Amino acid sequence: GVGARVATLEGEAFQVLEALRGEGERFDLVILDPPAFIKRRKDQAAGEAAYHRLHRLALQVLAPGGVVVAASCSFHYSEEALRLSLLKASRRLGRGLQILERGHQGPDHPVHPAIPETAYLKALLCRAWEEPGELR
Repeated sequence: GVGARVATLEGEAFQVLEALRGEGERFDLVILDPPAFIKRRKDQAAGEAAYHRLHRLALQVLAPGGVVVAASCSFHYSEEALRLSLLKASRRLGRGLQILERGHQGPDHPVHPAIPETAYLKALLCRAWEEPGELR
């Protein structure tokens, strides 16, 4: 069954990913759904650094051709910032990256047209490979 082929891990993401990287582990799928790192504008710089560190660690344990799902629930962290963080991390590691799907909040989290802060959930599903010049 699936249980023999799927491993789930729970823990502090930075510590777990660093340990897995140190052990040389590689995964076909890594899902990142952290708590809001940027709750207020004053948290912007530290929050962006945390997202970038998380993205870099995830790409370091992602197998070639693997998929990473990176989500954010920080209103002050745009989808564009999410995309750029993943791109920067992939380039730093010499990996190619392709966005396969973009996600936003579903009907259970409706967006109010007069309250932009209600549009805060975003996610990118990306495939990564080892050669950055190789398009897939």
